[in-house]
Amino acid sequence: MTSAFSTSQLSKYLKYLALPAGYDQFIHNPQSFPKTEEGLTTLFRGQITRFPYDNLSVHYSNNADGIVNIQPESIYAKLMGPEEPSGRGGYCLECGIFFYHVLLGLGFSAYTTGVRNRARVDGVPQGEYKGWTHIVTIVQLPSGHQYHVDVAFGGDGPTRPLRLVSGEPVHNLGTQEVQLVYGDIPKQTRAEQKLWVYQYRNGPAREWNSFYAFAELEFFQDDFEVMNRYTSWEARDRGNFWVVKFIRGGETEGLPLLDGESVFADDTSAVPITGKLMYVNGVVKLNMGGKTRVLDSFQTEEEKFCGLKRWFGMTGDSLHL
Repeated sequence: MTSAFSTSQLSKYLKYLALPAGYDQFIHNPQSFPKTEEGLTTLFRGQITRFPYDNLSVHYSNNADGIVNIQPESIYAKLMGPEEPSGRGGYCLECGIFFYHVLLGLGFSAYTTGVRNRARVDGVPQGEYKGWTHIVTIVQLPSGHQYHVDVAFGGDGPTRPLRLVSGEPVHNLGTQEVQLVYGDIPKQTRAEQKLWVYQYRNGPAREWNSFYAFAELEFFQDDFEVMNRYTSWEARDRGNFWVVKFIRGGETEGLPLLDGESVFADDTSAVPITGKLMYVNGVVKLNMGGKTRVLDSFQTEEEKFCGLKRWFGMTGDSLHL
């Protein structure tokens, strides 16, 4: 599989990420980007702090059938714009496919696979695992280590690639930890067909809760096109509007922070994650690793678009989908 993105498109992307100065040397030679855990983590964090999870295209699609366009070339045009990036992101299939083609273009060994989510009740995943409704990428580095890469699960998504090792907790944001567990899910009748389960807990003394499961089975663009028909309609039917953008350390200007909110625990990382900004059904919320609090709210469509521009830097043109 080859990337849908050209070298010039990848250079434009890397420049927009504004990674630490040591990564500038790769802007004009994207294929030389380091294939290390540190390099992959830096790239991942650059992605989630520049391209939010947003499902706005689901609700405002110009397509007559209401289905989001997930062709990689179209996603690149939407996110990166003809001249300047739009400030937009996309929902899981958009951002997942986009980042997969970035990885391929930079020379990473990667493939995508489908994910079975659990439904959430009051924000907590519960019950059976449903059908394929999400996407993750599996990356294998030259070291031989494999990583789960999920850049579009919203506010509960990981803030770094997770190595495919069972039961290895990793700090995520605030007191939250995440991990992968290799095993079975309740509805399985073939115990030998093991799955990876993505779990979280909101503190070392809390119980683990499972969000989703995936297998090491390669999915193709055709598979996601089938999924996209359902996920586009289902997301629109639910009527929920979501935008989630992770906040990079040192990039909190304009946010009304309280005392202590700008302190982050992983400041040794090349791209530290200090919090997340969320838009949920007309309300803007901020979480800097502790309690979530409301910053703003909107009533009309005009107020909504002004708010998205103010808090998420989305340009006016990009919101006219």
